Amino acid sequence: MLPVDDKKIAAVFVFDDQGAKITLFFSIRRRFADGEPANPSLETGNAKRLPPQAGGGEGSAHRSKTLETRGFRAAAETDSMSRKIDREEVMDRHRKPFRFLMLAFALGVLASPAQAGFYEGKDLNVIINAGAGGGLTRTARLFMATMKKYLHANVVIKNVPGGGGVKGLNFLAEKAKPDGLTVLWGPANQAAKLLDLPGTRYDPKKLVIIGAGANSYVTIVRADAGIKDPADLLKVKRLTVGGRSTTDGLGMFARLPLDVLGVGYRYVPGYNSQPKMNAAIRAREIQALTTGHPGYIAFYKDTILKSGDAVAVYYHSPMGPTGEPQRLPHYPADLMHFVDFYRGAHGGKDPSGPMWEAYKWFATYQTRPLGLYAPHGTPSDRVSELRTAFAKTIIDKEFVAAYEKRLKAAPNFVVGKDAEYLLTDYDVISPQAREGLKKLTARKRN
Repeated sequence: MLPVDDKKIAAVFVFDDQGAKITLFFSIRRRFADGEPANPSLETGNAKRLPPQAGGGEGSAHRSKTLETRGFRAAAETDSMSRKIDREEVMDRHRKPFRFLMLAFALGVLASPAQAGFYEGKDLNVIINAGAGGGLTRTARLFMATMKKYLHANVVIKNVPGGGGVKGLNFLAEKAKPDGLTVLWGPANQAAKLLDLPGTRYDPKKLVIIGAGANSYVTIVRADAGIKDPADLLKVKRLTVGGRSTTDGLGMFARLPLDVLGVGYRYVPGYNSQPKMNAAIRAREIQALTTGHPGYIAFYKDTILKSGDAVAVYYHSPMGPTGEPQRLPHYPADLMHFVDFYRGAHGGKDPSGPMWEAYKWFATYQTRPLGLYAPHGTPSDRVSELRTAFAKTIIDKEFVAAYEKRLKAAPNFVVGKDAEYLLTDYDVISPQAREGLKKLTARKRN
């Protein structure tokens, strides 16, 4: 604590997922009026962001050089540099949770010992709308192992797979008691409701979001399909693309960019796990696929990509509030986001058209599968307690270290009210884009 006149100042330092140092100042002011005894009151100052120690300059230069060597027009370099989005604007929604969680953290540090909360000693039932043993279950166990210590609760996990997550969401909406003791970890699958897919009975707008974490995705193409370099994708007449189903995110992120680029393809669903997709592309059953970041690390980065048997052509990440995607530092400098790939291949021109609008919608609402949701009617005080514990979890040092070790990426979460747009705004889409998505989800082979 640093004395400044009649105040004492405390500073709390944290780092966001971009490596930027954030300093939050708190002051305890002693007020004296007419002989009144000192009355400490907590004040919060504005968060002060210090520049990161290492920026993207070197990586940006490397990327620009790569674009030149690959024959992309110089406009790509101009675009990624001159159109570089103001960091504060693009990441505003992404960073907002830190304001919430730092306040919660500071209150816990500076206030008097907290009273026991609602969850202390109780069982918190966590539904996972996917099969046991998969990546979603592993991340749930990783997250809840830390969150439960802030709730002082016991965690009981139950897997309810089926329908691309729809079965578990139906269970939460229809059978779970809204007492705060049952939550769901997984994707909200807004596309199922948007497109009126069979069996969808839950309403995303009636769920209560606690927080949600992002995933990113990488599209991979076999080199013997004529792809020695990502730019060669534009020369391919037709690809055989594999995926899990017609409605899942991996299949959509495999096909939507090809539709935007005008590259022909035949889609083969039915590969229900990443090991099966990995085996299929190695056996030349398929020529292209999209994998989530954990699959990219586990199955492809140091195998067929390293050997040159396949090429990572671009990646996909959540769209920000301005419509620009998040650029992720954990990918190589020569692996571009799809938006940058398109601009580089088209002289800096932005993508457009109904399928691009469909892509943007998917990148906005279907890229945060690590969500925690409570049923409609859950008491607000229990929602608040869950959100505070969620916010503390994502800056917990042990959790961050374990997350980065397992997923090879920094945590990327939104919390509380800053996450509510995922449920309240998902049905904002043009009729043409929605029709494009409906055709893709109805199409088994093409």
